[in-house]
Amino acid sequence: MTVLAGLVVGFALASLWPDVAEGFLRSGLYLGSLLGGLGVFVVGWIYGSKKVSPMVRDHPIGVTLGLTAEEVKHVRRQVLGKEPIDVNHISVLRGAAVQIREGLAKQLLWSPGLLIYFAGQSLSRGIHSFIDVMMIVLLLGMVVLSGLTARQFHQTGLFLTSTSPSGSDDPK
Repeated sequence: MTVLAGLVVGFALASLWPDVAEGFLRSGLYLGSLLGGLGVFVVGWIYGSKKVSPMVRDHPIGVTLGLTAEEVKHVRRQVLGKEPIDVNHISVLRGAAVQIREGLAKQLLWSPGLLIYFAGQSLSRGIHSFIDVMMIVLLLGMVVLSGLTARQFHQTGLFLTSTSPSGSDDPK
């Protein structure tokens, strides 16, 4: 809905340009995706602040703060299911998983707005130079990274569910 509203406003603004007939579609797409992308980004940010962050108990410091870079990597790999779980450190692993999942949730809420914003810039320019091709490649890279982020979010949820002492954790 936010994207649709952004597109409507973008085309309305494009119709106010001096040479309306020339480049109306590109101007409308550019302005609409710019406004729609920013709108989706803001909505995701507000939703993350109001709904996601309150679900997680506030930790003043990160669980992995005192660990070396290699130890943090080892913890993250255990949480994501790439290494066997060390049952002696399950409480630290679960705490890290919650913090990782919160960060991934925020990224998943913000990334669609950024994708829409950059897709509009790419569409408005067309493909006329090497820079335009690079914009499309970067946009595709952002889509792949969003997919990887979604996979990691899912993996942390599976970890929290499988290591729950009571089985009452809900990875939603």
